[in-house]
Amino acid sequence: MLFDPKQENLPYTFAMIKPDTTLKPNVVQEVVNKIEAAGLTIKNFVQVQELYREEVLNLFYKQQKYMDEIMTYMLSGECVMFLLCHETENPIMVWKKMIGNKDPVEAKKVDPQSLRAIYGTSIIKNEFHGSDDPFSANKERDIFKFPIPQKIPDFKFDKMLVSIETLFKFLYPPNLEHSNALERLDIFAIYGPCVNYHSVDQCLCRQCALIGKEHIEGVRDSLIASEQTKLGIKIRPQPTTATKTQLPQRVQLPPIRLLKEEDIKQVYQQLCEKCQFHCNGYTHLQGGRNMQHIMTDQELNTLAKEMNKQEILELLYSEKGNAANVMIETIDLNEPNHYTKEMIELLFQDLETDYYNRFKFYHLQNVILEDRRIRMNAWMSILINKPIHRFKNPKLVCKVPAEMRKNPESIHYTINRILPLNQTYKKKDITKMPLDFPPNLADKEKLNPNEEKLALLKKLHRDTHHMVEIQDAKKVVSNGVYLLRKYNDGRNGEWDNYSSLKGMNRGSFVNYEDQKKKEKL
Repeated sequence: MLFDPKQENLPYTFAMIKPDTTLKPNVVQEVVNKIEAAGLTIKNFVQVQELYREEVLNLFYKQQKYMDEIMTYMLSGECVMFLLCHETENPIMVWKKMIGNKDPVEAKKVDPQSLRAIYGTSIIKNEFHGSDDPFSANKERDIFKFPIPQKIPDFKFDKMLVSIETLFKFLYPPNLEHSNALERLDIFAIYGPCVNYHSVDQCLCRQCALIGKEHIEGVRDSLIASEQTKLGIKIRPQPTTATKTQLPQRVQLPPIRLLKEEDIKQVYQQLCEKCQFHCNGYTHLQGGRNMQHIMTDQELNTLAKEMNKQEILELLYSEKGNAANVMIETIDLNEPNHYTKEMIELLFQDLETDYYNRFKFYHLQNVILEDRRIRMNAWMSILINKPIHRFKNPKLVCKVPAEMRKNPESIHYTINRILPLNQTYKKKDITKMPLDFPPNLADKEKLNPNEEKLALLKKLHRDTHHMVEIQDAKKVVSNGVYLLRKYNDGRNGEWDNYSSLKGMNRGSFVNYEDQKKKEKL
């Protein structure tokens, strides 16, 4: 088993059963049963193994007084070695208490039920060994090359840990056909993180909102009670409806309007199908008073335009001076660059994740803001006709080591490119076609006299476009020619999904479909 840095290391101790006891399988089984009864878990069990001289020296280097006797005894037979872990207690102390004193004579006086008191005969043949401290346990584990015991970490909801799926739900919400992912990505970095919180006022239907509000009130009451307990305030009973006088509340908490992940998990089965779809498909950005408001799409669009305006205005001031105030009024503030999902995944490919493939928000923030600087420079390069390589990176002014520029936790993190990803990204080439197509006549080396004209037309059709008016389309263009458009993956293509070419005669597609409908009628 290889070491996994994403898993959680367990505290452990090294344990050994010495040669005389190892020769008795029934005694070994009794010891294993007692170990399991004490709550210890056996890891990396090695049933039988003979020791080498170097291993004995490294294992008992503290016992120089009895080293010759220990060496003779430990090399006389096989031993059983394993690592022990405990879920709640210190395994070193638990195992030390189980085996008892080093001298079996003293062990029988202090704790007659200890393993050394039962199975040990002398201080040399005390039959069991255990680590004294974590440092010794690590050293002894390394002698026999045992891997470090690990476990899968418990999943905990943490808003500062963001998965790529959660981020994509915010960048590409199901209700928007063509969302500007880069503008939302910048808002996520500056005002984020986005969270899977849902407002009972904005996200749920009326019936499900009542369920959510009832759950939220219970959560708020428990928070008030816990705060009163911490402050030592006696919890007073709530007034009944008969008594109109309301008791003063010592602990004041703001109203809660958002259902967090833990709350949604508890009430999810009670929600309708539409609200369940909303909880599964959307993530939101918090805002407003006490962060109890979910920002709408219109608010996000307005915020993105204002962010772009401020940053472009600052860059224009440095280049054009006071003329920037006039120029900014004529500039379209929509982000000109567009990233696909593959490009966004490529942007974060060098970042580390936890066991559940979640990124640290601070790492994402540094990468996105650095990429935004590159995109803003490319935008300015188009606006003022200045070569992009002449825009200086302010992070390169101070001389810092290259390791710090590559570290996403450092303020000096820098991306080593000057162009946005959509101008440098290349899709993977298809090296093998899934189907075996017949050879094209245009690629044939030797042509017959009757094939030359047809091969020339095919080459022209491959590398050129034939532009004709819509009125002459039926006369000039063959019926086998179709109008194609580029369409990106997902629902966010670069063209309008519902665009079409409409003409007045039968040659246009739309008019032709209308004629077919009239003929059927």
